[in-house]
Amino acid sequence: MSINREWHATHKLARDASIEERLHWHIQHSVNCGCREIPTSIKRELEARGMTLPTPRSLK
Repeated sequence: MSINREWHATHKLARDASIEERLHWHIQHSVNCGCREIPTSIKRELEARGMTLPTPRSLK
């Protein structure tokens, strides 16, 4: 998958981001860039909350 450099430039994830911030960032990343897979820890947290994984941009 290719990187959406414009999206990455305007959407930085802080190193000390909360789980809520991380979930939001990774969901948006998957939708807007999807240059890499969602980390396992984020997938687990989404599943624990009953949330479905978003479709990567490249598959739309």
